[in-house]
Amino acid sequence: MNRALKRTGIGIGATLLLLVLGLVVVAGFFQEAVGRKLIKEINKQLTTELKVGSFDLSLLRGFPNATASLRDVVVTGKFGEGLLEAKTMDFHFRLLSLFGSNVIVHSVTIRDGALNARIDKGGKTNYDIFKPSDSEGESNFSISLEKARLENIELAYRNDKLKQEMMAQVEDADFSGRFSSKQFDMASTATLVSNFIDIDGTRYLPGKHGSYDANIFMDLEKGTYDFKKMKLKVEDNVYNVEGTIKTLKNYTEYDLTADAEDANLESVIALLPAEQLKAFGDFTSTGQFQLKAFINGKWSASEQPSIEFQFGLENGKLNSPRLKEPFKDVSFEAHFTNGEERNSKNSIFEISDFKGYLNRELITMSLKIEDMDDPLVDFQADGALPVGYMYGLLGNPAITDGDGEIEIRNLKVRGFYSDMIAIGSIATVDMSGEINFDDASLKINGEKMIVDRGLLIFQNNQMTLEGLKIDGAGSEIDLQGQAQNLLPVLLADSLNSKNARLDFNIELASPQMDLARLVNLANVPVDSNDVQPQVYDSLHVAKNEKQARITDLMKGVFKAKVDKFSYHKIEGQDFVGSLVFENSQMKIEGNAKGMDGAFKLDGTMFFEKEHRLEAKLDGTHIDVQEFFRQSENFGQEQLTSDNIEGTMNTKMLINAFWDSTGTFLTDELHVWAGVGIQNGRLKGFKLLEEFSTYADVKDLRDVRFVDLQNWIEVKNSTVYLPAMFIQNNAMNMTVSGEQTFDDKIDYNIKVNAGQVIANKFKKRNKADIIPAKQNGFFNLYFNLHGTLDKYDYETNKKKVKDKFAKSESQKQRIRAALIRAFGAPLNMLREPKGWEDEGEVVPVQNDDDDVEYIPGF
Repeated sequence: MNRALKRTGIGIGATLLLLVLGLVVVAGFFQEAVGRKLIKEINKQLTTELKVGSFDLSLLRGFPNATASLRDVVVTGKFGEGLLEAKTMDFHFRLLSLFGSNVIVHSVTIRDGALNARIDKGGKTNYDIFKPSDSEGESNFSISLEKARLENIELAYRNDKLKQEMMAQVEDADFSGRFSSKQFDMASTATLVSNFIDIDGTRYLPGKHGSYDANIFMDLEKGTYDFKKMKLKVEDNVYNVEGTIKTLKNYTEYDLTADAEDANLESVIALLPAEQLKAFGDFTSTGQFQLKAFINGKWSASEQPSIEFQFGLENGKLNSPRLKEPFKDVSFEAHFTNGEERNSKNSIFEISDFKGYLNRELITMSLKIEDMDDPLVDFQADGALPVGYMYGLLGNPAITDGDGEIEIRNLKVRGFYSDMIAIGSIATVDMSGEINFDDASLKINGEKMIVDRGLLIFQNNQMTLEGLKIDGAGSEIDLQGQAQNLLPVLLADSLNSKNARLDFNIELASPQMDLARLVNLANVPVDSNDVQPQVYDSLHVAKNEKQARITDLMKGVFKAKVDKFSYHKIEGQDFVGSLVFENSQMKIEGNAKGMDGAFKLDGTMFFEKEHRLEAKLDGTHIDVQEFFRQSENFGQEQLTSDNIEGTMNTKMLINAFWDSTGTFLTDELHVWAGVGIQNGRLKGFKLLEEFSTYADVKDLRDVRFVDLQNWIEVKNSTVYLPAMFIQNNAMNMTVSGEQTFDDKIDYNIKVNAGQVIANKFKKRNKADIIPAKQNGFFNLYFNLHGTLDKYDYETNKKKVKDKFAKSESQKQRIRAALIRAFGAPLNMLREPKGWEDEGEVVPVQNDDDDVEYIPGF
């Protein structure tokens, strides 16, 4: 028995082996002939050409069917462009038909390729490449398809005549029917991803997943497609489509109806254009929702079918992740029609009788848009908006909470949209109503900003701010005034192509203002350690671009009066001035008190892709100790507010720059400054104690000096100090040099050693200033170099005197720049007579020589 089974098994195995070997031999025998006949037969039916990279015949893969596989297939379209490309195109036929007189191909599978279909402006198609059936001759190899399958095919379609375009990725699609017949039922299913569908310049279904399941009766002679059943799925929304489409030479005729299964708001939102999807894409609804659509009539280059779209909600809810809780008891009806003339000019879209409750607050609204070519908009709204429940709709990650209410009182807007976006014709738009703030607040970057009270009153193109009071971030701000062109600004496109400008004149009064905390409101709420550097930079670039866009939309004046203000440790009082916005610039002019003195500010901030500042600062009677303290000692620890006293007058010219991410460019900072200090005092300045060999160390620890004046320049991250004479109680000296922002120093010092030695033998009050007259007989010259923490010095008369001479020309350039900005006269301080070496000539230059031009002044 076992032997019999063994023999049977061996026999079956041998038979199968022989069968496989036989199929391989047969495939090898028929491969060339089948391939040649198949390609010839296809090309015989085409007006263009099929090109193939390679071919093979498999009798095992689809047994009992044979599979003829074409590799690297290219089919040329009617206009000479590529119609179809595919890695493989498999044709399936009965295996035994190879031994008969007629081979009939019954199915095809196309994989990994692209199909590009196009209709030109004249209505001609690039896919009309098949010859009329009566032109075909007799053949023993024919194609009579009953099944077709697509796998991983990129589908592109463009209709230049109707201005339509689409692109999708077909994951898989199946078609079955007697395709060789004139009339047949076709069943088809497909799964795909829509890249986009563009209709007359408007984009729909970007990146949407979809599928369909359809049964369609096709009459190829009449060009009729009868949709017996079609379920179309977009994301999770299912639509039922019924009716017919008939294609004729010059037009296509539609008679279709559609509705949605388990209809809801998402069913409508899924079909919205891409721009509207950004605003409403996450809204959902529950309740009694209805949706119906109708298309009936001819669609050609000159006419459109009748199109109607109806949807509505009754006693339902509207929700979004951006809302704290849903709108409740929502009801509305919406209707679109392209009118009796069936064109965009006669089209009407209307949302009527919208009502809903949010946190028990009622809001009502209606919207009607007529004539899509030149839309006439009629909008009305009334009710209260609880800020704490809807701040998420602002889409700003810096805003994390809200409270209070914004009350809309009978707001009405009616006019043509083209007038609403144009400053020249905005006056023709009717607008009325009020917006009242009742402790409305937002938490922005951790700061609670409250609009404590205030009213916005709309009268056509004018908006009046009445008693608007803002508290938060250590500040109190009261606004009063008027503005025009609000609608053009709100509706401006990203490029502001209509040159919209908010024209305003507003009085700003503030008892106190913390500028640092207010500036922080605009910061990106992301830590640099939490994201990749490129992401962090891109967020800051976007912030800068947003600031530039906002200032581009502003044209007007804030007349400001601020009682107290601060910026970190800097404190000031009684600012009176103006902030003028125009052409993406903010110009600030005003006077203020601070540091026990007074300041006059005149500057312009340019909100460009890379922001920049040009400013003039004029300070008088400034307490130097406070200047250092409030400026946090300019980030260094060697000379601090504990070391210096005196009263300072200064004139500064400042050019500052930021990159596109908002990072301050230290290397680009350029400052010209004239500084005069009276009744100065240096206490405990360690650097001076290096000269204890030449003066009493007690004097060096408490140096008092008379009037000191010099011109300072900051550029390339370096502070340049031209030669200046310092007359003091310890020892008279001249100093020049430079110091980088990373504390590298190169200072040059001239000491009247003769006078120092003579003073050692004199009796005098240690606090008295040493006369400038040279009583000694020689000077010493020192060069200090290194860093503030580790430096060295040498005596080098020639080097020091050369540095002094060069610094004179630098001093003149700085002075000339300041004259250009502030006007003359600007007095320079020369070394007192008798201070120079015998036979040495101090260079004197014409004050007006080498005047340097400073952009913007």
